[in-house]
Amino acid sequence: MSDKRAKHQKSAFRINLEYLPFLLLYRLLHRLTLKQAYHLSAVLFALLYWVDGKHRRRAIDHVLHAGIAADRRAAARLARKSFREFSKLLVEIVKMDQCYDPAKIRVAGSIAGIDLALSQDHPNHNVIIVTAHYGNWEVAGTAFSDKARLRMLSIMRPFGNPKIGELILNHRRSTVHEVVDKANGLRPILKALQAGKNVSILIDQHASSNEGVETVYFGQPCRTHKTPALLHLKTGIPILPEVTRRVGDNFEFELVLGDPIVYTPTGDKEHDVQAVTQLCTTALEKLIAECPEQWLWAPRRWLNINRPARR
Repeated sequence: MSDKRAKHQKSAFRINLEYLPFLLLYRLLHRLTLKQAYHLSAVLFALLYWVDGKHRRRAIDHVLHAGIAADRRAAARLARKSFREFSKLLVEIVKMDQCYDPAKIRVAGSIAGIDLALSQDHPNHNVIIVTAHYGNWEVAGTAFSDKARLRMLSIMRPFGNPKIGELILNHRRSTVHEVVDKANGLRPILKALQAGKNVSILIDQHASSNEGVETVYFGQPCRTHKTPALLHLKTGIPILPEVTRRVGDNFEFELVLGDPIVYTPTGDKEHDVQAVTQLCTTALEKLIAECPEQWLWAPRRWLNINRPARR
């Protein structure tokens, strides 16, 4: 375990203090109908929106910073919608075993992307999927694998509370979708790609200076994970931008694809990694901008807003 991870490890008391109420809510939502569970979760997250001033203000500031809204009132409306969409995600995680139906998953977006990775007419090519905390990213692994008829490996950051994390992972994993800790490095990812599996990586949140390179997102500087670029430059396997958009309130989703990214290296590795990472960032920005309320606006993404002052 790294010193950084050990420093932030929670005590057993705090883990259980967080876990027990979450478990009670989890069991309650599981017993309710989908409509009832959506309603209860929406009420709880509406309350959270007003109680959690830090994340409310941050979400509003970020919407304005990205130029998505014309003024603060419009930004607040979009931020509230974002909280409501996140409330639906909680319900969908809990009720995955009750409500998931491959027939309710549609495919949309780039014709080239569909033909490459999700065609029903021929064997599909494995891809490096770059995706975001958007819509329902938890259902995406199983849904994409079902449509592609290929197994998938997803890279994850460890949960702050391991008990809550395990509860969520029990729904994320499936016979066609496995999950590995990003601390394991590139070896299991390369092994999966070599075996013909798809690999999925969330790249829409702030990366450390060791893990990422500077890119531009919604016109503002940020640091984005470079792992997809490194994998693509090493293997030549196409990168496929993708988000899983929620459609209505009946556990229906669209796998929305961007155009596949295939980059010809110049021989300057540093330049190539940055260029490919920017292509990934721009592609996800385009998909997210189509329905921005389904993206998580509260986490810190940019380098020039909501960052501690450097000494």
